[in-house]
Formats: sequence, C-alpha cells, structure tokens
Amino acid sequence: MSRHVVVVGSGPAGLGAAAGALRAGARVTLLDAAEDPGGQYHRMPPAAFGAARPGRLHHGWRGFERLRDRVLGHPRCAWWPESAVWSVDRTEQGPPHVHVLRGEADGAGRERHVLRPDGLVLAPGAHDRVLPFPGWELPGVYTAGAAQALAKGERLVVGDPVLIAGSGPFLLPVAASLIEAAPPSWRCWRPTPPPPSPAAGPRARGSWRRRRARRGSSRGTRGSWPGTASRTGRAAP
Repeated sequence: MSRHVVVVGSGPAGLGAAAGALRAGARVTLLDAAEDPGGQYHRMPPAAFGAARPGRLHHGWRGFERLRDRVLGHPRCAWWPESAVWSVDRTEQGPPHVHVLRGEADGAGRERHVLRPDGLVLAPGAHDRVLPFPGWELPGVYTAGAAQALAKGERLVVGDPVLIAGSGPFLLPVAASLIEAAPPSWRCWRPTPPPPSPAAGPRARGSWRRRRARRGSSRGTRGSWPGTASRTGRAAP
C-alpha cells in the first residue's frame, strides 16, 4: 500500500513537493485555496478573463506549465482547488489530521473533510512584512506583494504614477510586472536604483532593463528614501 501525502499550497514549493512524493510512489492530495495552481509566484487572471497569454507577466512560465501538467495529470494525484485548511489536530503518533473546507470561499455549501495522511507538507507561501512608517496605512499605499498580485491576477496597476520604495531583488520583478500590465503612458519612480545583486539573477536584471528600455516607464533617484506618506498623494524623504 502506497503512502498518502497531503501538500498544502500549490505554488512552486508545493508543486515541487508533490512531484517528489509522486516519484517516490506516494499518493498525493494537493490542495489550495485558489481556483488554479501556481500560488503567488504564478498567480493567474480568472478564467472568465479569457487571457490569450496568461504567462505574459511570469518568469519561467513554460517550466511551471510542464510541472503543473505533470503533477495534476498524474493518476496518483488528487487536485483540490478552492480548499482551505482551517485546523490541524495533533495525534499521539504520526502526522496530524487535516481539517479542510472545500468549495467557493464564503459559500454556504462548503464541504467539510478530514484527511489522515501519512505525511503532511505545508507550503502556504510567503507574505509581506511591512515596516510601519508615518502614513503607511493610508489608501494608495501598498505592499510590493499586493501590487504584484493585482498586476498578475487582475491586470491592474495600483496607481499612475507609482513610487516603488526599496532596492531589494523582489522589487525588480514587481516593477517589471507593473510596467508590463500598465498602459504606455504609465510612469514608475524608484527612490534607489536596484543593486547588481547576485540574488536577483542576471535574467531578472536583464528582463528589467529590456522592459524599461522598451517602455521608457521607469526613473530612478539615488540617495533618497520616502519617510512619510500624506493624504496629498505625496511621499516625503
């Protein structure tokens, strides 16, 4: 009898864990709160959008498609979309029991399930860690993850123009996603230029430079940092 592995989260880590468990001969239940796999990294627009190029804003899209199709198409993999884990109970021995609600979020007809796997993998993804500053809670102030999620999942940009504060590697793909989703007249300002960090990778930096050159949408200012956001729509150093 093969082992049963439950994987919570269908982003790159969850799909990779599911693929590894399947290669080892296990049965896999892969679940996610979203309708489609991909997680935050490969967030896709709703099917109702009928996007002709859903991977337009994504890095490594073809590799993701191959991994997704291989995992979800495997006979030992059960794919549970729109499934939320609301409790995990410890047991005296072995992995915990996993309590799941299946169905549309906030829907009245959600089904309750209890999974008793031999192994449990938690891959719920990352979230933004916000460092508060004066005005950080005002409307129009977004985390980088929220801005990218709106660009990838809804093809919306959070403003015009947009000020992107920071120089970490994650802001490179965020800015590239915003530029790609925005109309040609849209503008983006960066308080500090992105460093030539190896963590960003040459492909990410190259993609940023190419999109910036093609669209002419990004400007950088050196040696400044927004310290205050106000209701006037301005950020002061």
